[in-house]
Amino acid sequence: MDLTSLSLRRRLLFVLTASTGLLMIIALVIGVQYLVSYNGARNLQAKLSPAAELSDNLLLAQSSASGDLSDYVLTGRERALVSYETSIAEAHSLIRALEATFDGDPPLLGQLAGVRAAQEVWLNDDATPTLDAMDEGRTAAAARATNKPKAWRSYDSMIAATVDLRDEVEDQRNAARATVSAFGTQLGVWLFVLAAVVALLVAYSSVSLDQWVIKPLRSIRRDLHRSVRVPHTHPVETVGPPELQAVAGDAENLRRTLVAEIDEATAARDGLMQDAPLVAAMQSLMRSPVQGSVAGCEVAGISATAEGVLSGDWWDAIPLTDDRLALVIGDTSGHGTGAVLTALRTRDLLRVALIEGRSPGAAFAFALDAMAFDENFVTAFVAVVDSTSHTITYANAGHHPPVVVTINKDTHVCSGTGPLVSSLGGSWEEQTVPFEPGSLLIAYTDGLVENRAPDGGDLNVDDVSRIVRGFERPVRLDSTEVLSRVVSHIREHAGNWDTDDVTAVVIGHPLMAL
Repeated sequence: MDLTSLSLRRRLLFVLTASTGLLMIIALVIGVQYLVSYNGARNLQAKLSPAAELSDNLLLAQSSASGDLSDYVLTGRERALVSYETSIAEAHSLIRALEATFDGDPPLLGQLAGVRAAQEVWLNDDATPTLDAMDEGRTAAAARATNKPKAWRSYDSMIAATVDLRDEVEDQRNAARATVSAFGTQLGVWLFVLAAVVALLVAYSSVSLDQWVIKPLRSIRRDLHRSVRVPHTHPVETVGPPELQAVAGDAENLRRTLVAEIDEATAARDGLMQDAPLVAAMQSLMRSPVQGSVAGCEVAGISATAEGVLSGDWWDAIPLTDDRLALVIGDTSGHGTGAVLTALRTRDLLRVALIEGRSPGAAFAFALDAMAFDENFVTAFVAVVDSTSHTITYANAGHHPPVVVTINKDTHVCSGTGPLVSSLGGSWEEQTVPFEPGSLLIAYTDGLVENRAPDGGDLNVDDVSRIVRGFERPVRLDSTEVLSRVVSHIREHAGNWDTDDVTAVVIGHPLMAL
């Protein structure tokens, strides 16, 4: 049967059906063997073992009766007579017990009837005449009666019949034991077979999973990685079962759509460069800094405009030393060229102040020069991350509070420590919080949270913190992934995304920094 043309669901159904059928056959065989062994064990427990004991006791009772009879003839003691009568009564009782035990087993009941008849013959030929003579006081006649050849033959026949019965019971008990023992061996064999079948099924499942799912996914993933490289022309091939082919087809359609949009955006940017060189130069100046591993931290940021190509939002990551990194994120009031110029001046002054060694609060004071004759104001957050002392020292000038999330999902909200940066002046306090390995800091402008709730309301810092804490630990250790997922999550649930500029940055403290 060619499985390559079937869907993944049908392939799995086929494998599960075949596996279940095979396992059911093995279970049926084991079940039949178990029933045979169970019946043998039950027969052994309920009938054969008690019957073997009763047969031995019957043989002993008959022998004791013959011995007690001889002792009574020789000694005439009443104690010997009582012992004889007790042994005979026990023999009769044992025969009745064996009849109850052999109920439903005609062959054994037949043999038991022979034992009963042989015992009656011995009583008639030996015991009864001997006892009658003893009762009449004829001891010599009693001795002759009990020693007649006929009496001995009757006794031997009785004992032989009882021995045959006992041997038959013992043979059947041994056969039952052999059946139970054989089941143990057969069960071991079948369990080995079952283990082998399960091992083969696991191996086949592993190979099938690799062939049907893993390899096609690797191929699709490889094509996707190639397609993200400029100029995004590598196609995503449709491979694997129909379900994965559909996924690959959707990815290829998405690639083509994105390429078309990229081409359109490139053309628009080229037109902008030709028609507005000043705006293009300002856009270049506002471009986000290089991301990645900086001063012992992992940095990832995004800055997107709602209209045109310029905005008053920005962020900056400034390596101060090998183990100290400064982070700045700001949002300028207003729109247009004036807001962008204010943002550029403020960003540059903050950068210079931090590079010169000023603290976050002092850097804000230094940046006031940019606002002396400016109608705009700036909200900003400045932090210095020390990956050696595992701390963050920050000042918040009226900005949306960033949040630190530790590896254990504890949080610290970096609330405001002073006023907005404006021509009105002001001063800013500083705070220092722990920033242990595995922790991350996420900062953002109002465009990420205002009017972004599903009901059209605003998100707050608790909402952002809850989103981050909902990620698995491996995700939280990847700054780029955290940023992408937070933005994607909010964008997916926001009613209207393209209404405000959005800037966000995540700084992670890698575990390897321990």
